[in-house]
Amino acid sequence: MRIPLGRLTLPAITLLAATLVGGALSMPAHAETGNPEPTASTDAAADALDQVQSILADPAAADADGRDLTLALRDLRIRQDQLSRTDRAQASRLLSRPPQVYGWTNEQTRAFGDNVLVHWDNGQATSDFVNDAGNVAEHVLATYKAAGYRAPMPDGTAGGDSRLDIYLVDFSAAGQQGLYGFCDGSVAPPRNGPYNTPAYCAFDHNFSSFPALTPAQNLRVTAAHELFHATQFAYDYYEDAWFMEATATWAEDEVYDDINDNRQYLPLSPLAQPRQSLDQFNSSSLRQYGEWIFFRYLSERFSKSQGGLPVIVRRIWQRADSTRGTQHDLYSIRAVSKELASQGTDLRRVYAQFGDANRRPARAYEEGSHYRAAGAAHTWTFTPRSHDTRWKTSRVDHLATSTLAVKPSASMKRWRLRVQVDLPNRASGVAAIVTRYDAKGRPSSKLVKLSKSGNATMRLPFDSRHLTRVDVTLSNAGIRYARCFSGPVDGVSYSCSGVPKDDNRPMRYRISAIR
Repeated sequence: MRIPLGRLTLPAITLLAATLVGGALSMPAHAETGNPEPTASTDAAADALDQVQSILADPAAADADGRDLTLALRDLRIRQDQLSRTDRAQASRLLSRPPQVYGWTNEQTRAFGDNVLVHWDNGQATSDFVNDAGNVAEHVLATYKAAGYRAPMPDGTAGGDSRLDIYLVDFSAAGQQGLYGFCDGSVAPPRNGPYNTPAYCAFDHNFSSFPALTPAQNLRVTAAHELFHATQFAYDYYEDAWFMEATATWAEDEVYDDINDNRQYLPLSPLAQPRQSLDQFNSSSLRQYGEWIFFRYLSERFSKSQGGLPVIVRRIWQRADSTRGTQHDLYSIRAVSKELASQGTDLRRVYAQFGDANRRPARAYEEGSHYRAAGAAHTWTFTPRSHDTRWKTSRVDHLATSTLAVKPSASMKRWRLRVQVDLPNRASGVAAIVTRYDAKGRPSSKLVKLSKSGNATMRLPFDSRHLTRVDVTLSNAGIRYARCFSGPVDGVSYSCSGVPKDDNRPMRYRISAIR
């Protein structure tokens, strides 16, 4: 699978060893107290510098293992003060804007309205492509503005004026073939907040070396994705990585609905991997990009729109806004949970319904005929002689689901099905949904009414003349975390960069057919 490395922009606090105190990123001691600068780089800072250098030296290798240039630049920017004098000089150049990094000799600029200033090195981009890039960027930013999003923060005169700077770079000429582009924060946010920051972006100078899409299509989806990151930076530069990437990938399809480049990530999504946690960012995989499907589900279920875009994702970002004080600066999944509560429901119900809907995407999503349905963890075909699973246990991680499917053999007429569940305490976020598919495959779903302790029994018809299967979807929407802002766990980061406390939850069930 072609992996669009450059579009995978995510300034992720989850890869930082630094800690947050009261929401603020703690700075190196010498930066706070005036202590002498380090004579040797810390291991974490040296690793950050090495990562940027290795990605730039061989983007194809970085492409293969999922590393991201923007993330590496972000990590390096935060750690600059932890570098020795020599290493800091190297980092300073790498963190400079493209004219310095790529040695431009004849920089040109062209303004597009009040929002965009396009830069290029004369001779590297055609005038037509400059116009295309500027007009596309203007359209994307205008779309986000009409939808009620905050505009990217101005950076003063850092790029010439206060417009958002977009640099058109010949990455291939620099030996970096495979980069679509990136966005980066102009500066690190203030130590004590708020944690928003200006941004600038760089796009490939013609997108001619990416054959899966046309250059015009590559420009459009790259602009929609990257400029959504620039928009995110105006809310919270340090927001959870999975949330930043999932919503930026979601935005591609919302702005340019007919391109559908983000479908390439569905094999690494809750559709294909329902038993993996939703809120994970893994630097060695692309799972976080497949998580856009959750926000598509929310967008279609809560369909109110403004300016042509669903309102719900904007409202979630407003709850994650770092500029409104700690009361409103919620991390990713807490912002999702609070927004769902404002819609008169809760994450426990919605996540279970999401997992259940993914078993039938063609019916559940507008474009679902192009999506592959989520598989069942186990499927039984009951017969008159074998019609009881006995008590079994499925262990389900946080923000994950597990579906059990039962089918009747042709001889099972006038039977009924009994579903018994013994789940953890209902307050922990667990839920169960039973869905009956009739002879034409039409679903009928019901959320199981659990006792406070998580127990329930449900009975329903199980006649082979009138149904094809019954699904029992077990869901774990537990969102408790320990050691928030402590960093990745075994290379994977979750919400608040903490350690999930609701993984591996035992969910007991028994499904039996009865006369």
